Amino acid sequence: MDTFAAAIKNFKDLPEDAQKKAGQAIAGDMDAEHTEFVKKITNLINSGKIDTTNPESILNKKVYDSLDAEWKAKTDLAIVNIADLLRHIKEFFESKQTPDSSPQLVTMIEDLWQMKQRIEEHADVFVF
Repeated sequence: MDTFAAAIKNFKDLPEDAQKKAGQAIAGDMDAEHTEFVKKITNLINSGKIDTTNPESILNKKVYDSLDAEWKAKTDLAIVNIADLLRHIKEFFESKQTPDSSPQLVTMIEDLWQMKQRIEEHADVFVF
């Protein structure tokens, strides 16, 4: 059986236009749950209810304040990454360079859901 290195030797001179095409997002179906979620967070960001440059804006402050020190620390570690991923999802969805429905967008949303779920298994601390 060929090794991976041997298998890719034939593909080291990919033309630049083919490289650009390979890196583009592709269109694909998204289910209603993903579509509604991306619209919801886009509306929250565009309305100013969430500010991705201020990660604390994604917190339900009353719930956050009631957390013990350990869960506050865990939440504090997660909110910067969650806010940044919210920004990426919104920008991807609104961009004219990317499709509104895409496997890449689904993957970003599911990554966000996993990060959110790790905290929200303990407390419903986020506003979205």
